[in-house]
Amino acid sequence: MEVVVDWASWLRRWEAQQGYYLSQREERFRVMIGLVRELVGTTPSVLDLGSGPGSLAVRVVDLLPGARVVAIDADPFLLELGRQAVGDRGGAIRWVEADLRSDSWVQLARRWGTVDAAMSTTALHWLSPGEQADFFARLAGLIRLGGVLVNGDQLTFNQDQQRIAAAATTLQEEEAAHDAAEHPAETWREWWQAVEAEPAFASLMAERRSRWGGHPDYHSAGQALAMEAALKRAGFSEVGTIWQHFENRVLVAIR
Repeated sequence: MEVVVDWASWLRRWEAQQGYYLSQREERFRVMIGLVRELVGTTPSVLDLGSGPGSLAVRVVDLLPGARVVAIDADPFLLELGRQAVGDRGGAIRWVEADLRSDSWVQLARRWGTVDAAMSTTALHWLSPGEQADFFARLAGLIRLGGVLVNGDQLTFNQDQQRIAAAATTLQEEEAAHDAAEHPAETWREWWQAVEAEPAFASLMAERRSRWGGHPDYHSAGQALAMEAALKRAGFSEVGTIWQHFENRVLVAIR
């Protein structure tokens, strides 16, 4: 007998555990999408880099109904969750499995032509500094002149801001503990444990383990400054942080 999966419920649980770690998540989404609207218009072509199950992509097409989004991720399970729970929204979202650390996704993206915007949320920090430099150089060739990269991520304070960073960390931990008490939810680990325990996902998770080995998590002082410098070297003309809550930032770069 075929097992019926409630994909929408799994996506809701994903959204809840993501919000567990990032209390300002919806505000950050609104700022990111508002930036795209203001800088490239209301009908943009968008690359969602490290899309997961489409949390950003679906908000883009909901808030900018004329947008077209290509959602790119290396995780086959999260992409399938997006395909099943979000769908293509009337052709507005295309789902693509590709690893941003390889060059293959760039070759594929070139077939679609230049885009107005590239967006990413809580993903690019897992590229090493060297990988980021190469990634931004390739990405610059995919974004039209005047187009933008908008990145929402945890980006650390600079080397000479260690006392500021320590204070921010304490305050952020206090805020997270308060939010967790007010709005309890699964943690990242608990959500993935539940996915692993679901028999209906056995074959998909086996595929995930065989095809995608995960990624490291790079965190060192000065990430925001280093990312801005790498983007300027890649040919972006204006680069800066436009929104920030502790280390949670929205960085924008204009091509």
